[in-house]
Amino acid sequence: MENKYLSAIAMIILAALILFPQILSQDNKEYYTQLLVFIIPIIGFIIGYIVQLKFVSHRLRLTLGIMILSLLCWGIAEYVLGTVEVNNTIPSFTLESDVFYILGYIAILFALGTRYKNFKNNLNITYTSLFMFLVAIVAIFSGIFLYSRYYNQFGSDIVQMTLLYLVLDLLIVFLSLLYLVHEKRSKENLLWAWILLGGILLFVADFVYGIYFLDQEYVVGSLPDIFYCLGYATFIPGFLSLATAQSASFKDVEERYFSLFNHTGAPTIMIDRDTTILLTNPQFNELLGYEKEELINKMKWSRMIDSKDRKPTFLMLSRMRNVKTLKPFTREAQVHNKNGETLYTSLTFSFIPNSEFIVVTIFDLTERKKLEVELKKINEDLQNFTFTVSHDLKEPLRNVSSLATYLKRDYSKSLDKDGLEFLNMLVASVSTMSQLVDDLLTLSRVGRKNVDFSFVDFNELINEVVKDIDKYIKERNAVLKCSNLPKALVQKTWMKQVFQNLIQNGIKFNDSPTPTIEIGYTNHNFYYEFYVKDNGIGIPKEYHDRIFKLFEQLQPREEYGGTGAGLAIVRKIINEHKGDIWVESEEGKGTTFYFTIEKFFIGED
Repeated sequence: MENKYLSAIAMIILAALILFPQILSQDNKEYYTQLLVFIIPIIGFIIGYIVQLKFVSHRLRLTLGIMILSLLCWGIAEYVLGTVEVNNTIPSFTLESDVFYILGYIAILFALGTRYKNFKNNLNITYTSLFMFLVAIVAIFSGIFLYSRYYNQFGSDIVQMTLLYLVLDLLIVFLSLLYLVHEKRSKENLLWAWILLGGILLFVADFVYGIYFLDQEYVVGSLPDIFYCLGYATFIPGFLSLATAQSASFKDVEERYFSLFNHTGAPTIMIDRDTTILLTNPQFNELLGYEKEELINKMKWSRMIDSKDRKPTFLMLSRMRNVKTLKPFTREAQVHNKNGETLYTSLTFSFIPNSEFIVVTIFDLTERKKLEVELKKINEDLQNFTFTVSHDLKEPLRNVSSLATYLKRDYSKSLDKDGLEFLNMLVASVSTMSQLVDDLLTLSRVGRKNVDFSFVDFNELINEVVKDIDKYIKERNAVLKCSNLPKALVQKTWMKQVFQNLIQNGIKFNDSPTPTIEIGYTNHNFYYEFYVKDNGIGIPKEYHDRIFKLFEQLQPREEYGGTGAGLAIVRKIINEHKGDIWVESEEGKGTTFYFTIEKFFIGED
C-alpha cells in the first residue's frame, strides 16, 4: 500500500481516538482529553525521533530533529497548563506553559527555516506573494473580528496571547504551503501537506480557544481541545510518511556514500540544478582555500569557474540534463580559489539518478599545464623552424627542377641511355622532394594561431572538394556517394584537406574497376561522427595505428606515389578540432575512416 494511504489511515485512527471521549461522561471526558492533549505530542515526539534515527536522509535530518522538539515542548506545555488550577478552574494562559508553547513554535519555525535556504533561489514570486497576501488577510480579519467583538477586553492577556499564537500558526501555514507547492515532486511532499493541515488546525484551535475563554464557555474536552489534539496528531502521519523501506535503504546507502565522499582522494562537491554547493569534502576545501561553512548553501559553483569557461561548460551540462543522460562528462576549465589565483582543472560531472543533484570531481592540472605551456612553446618553435626550413628549401628545389628540365629538353640527344635514365631519376627525385616540402609546410600550418572557425555546410564543402579533384575522379571511373551532411563549427580549409585526402586515398589505393567512395555521418548527443568508406585494397589490422605517422607508406611509392604525409596531416587537423580519428579495415575488404567533430567546439580551449 502506498505511503500516503498508510499515513491517512493512521490519521483516521488518531481522529477516532481523539473523538472517543466525546461519548463519555463529563468527568471522564475531561480526564481523557487532558491525557490525550498531553500524550499525543509526546507520542509524536517519540515516533519522529525513531523516524529521524532510522529513515531520514542527511539533508532532512536537521529539519526533523528540530521539528520533533516542538512537539516535546508543546507536550510539556499542555502538562504544565493542565496541572495548574486557579479557583478550581484551569486558567487560559500561564507564564510557565506559555514559555514552552513559544519554545515549541520557535523550534518548528526554525526547523522549517532550515529547508528554506535549499530552494530559495527557485521560489516562484507569484505563488509566494499570493500566499503572503492570503496569510496577511486571514491575520487582519482575525484581529478585526476580535477587536470588534471584544473591544472592551482587547487589552487583556487572553486577546493578546491569542493574537500572538494566531500569527505563529499562520507562519507555519505559510511556510509549509510554500514547501508543498515548490517541492511537489519531492519525497517530503506528504510531510509538508500534513504540517500544513496541522498549522490550520492549530490556528482554528487557538482562535476558538480564545473566543471560548472570552465568552467564559470553555470547559476541558470542548471544541478547542479537539482541534488541539487533531493539530498535534497531524505530525504523526507526517513523520510516518517518511518511514519507508526505500527511505531506510537510501539512508544506509547515503551514509556509506557520505563516508566515501569525505574520504575520496580527489576534491569533490555536490551541486544542485542552480549549481549551489550542497556538499564539499576536505580535499576540495583545501584546494580552493575555503571553509566548509563559507560554501554550503551559500556559494554557487559556477561563480568559481573562469568566465570564458563558464558558458561552454554549463551549456554542455544543460544539454546533458535535457537529454536525461547519466553518462558523466569531463571538461577542462580554469577555476579561481579564494585568493583569486587561477587553477587549471579537469572537471568530471556525474549525475545522480532520480534527482537534480550533480557530483563534481576536480583534478588539479596546474602543474601539468605549466609543463604543457613549456612543451607547447617548444613545439611552436619546432613548427616555426619546420615552416622556415621548408619554405627556404622551395627556392633551391625549384632551381634544381628547372635546371634538370632544361638539361632533359636541350641535351637529351647528347646523353646516352644511362645518362638519360639518371636525369629522369633526378627529375623524379626533385618532384618527390618538392612534394615532401609542400606536405611539411601544410603540416606546419595546421594549428597555427589566428585561424578563423565558422559554421560550414558539409554538403557544400564536399561539392567543392569534388570540383577540385573532378579530373582525377573521372580518370579512375570513381563513384562518390554522399548522404545529407550537417553543419558544424570548423576551419573550412583544413576540413577540405581532410575530405580531399581521404577521398583521394580511397580512389588511389583501390584495384576495383569502379572505385566507390561513401560519405556519411552519425548524429550523437554532443558530437558528429563522420565516415569515409571505400571498396579498396584494405589495410592489415597491425598497421591501423602506423598509417597516421608522418611519411609512413605501406604500399610501394613507385606504384602508388605520394609521400606518406597525408594521413598525418588529417589526424593533426582532427586533433585541432578536439576530435578523434580511427580506421576500420581488413585487407582486401575496403577501408572506413571515422572521425568526430564536437557540436559545441569553439576553436580555443
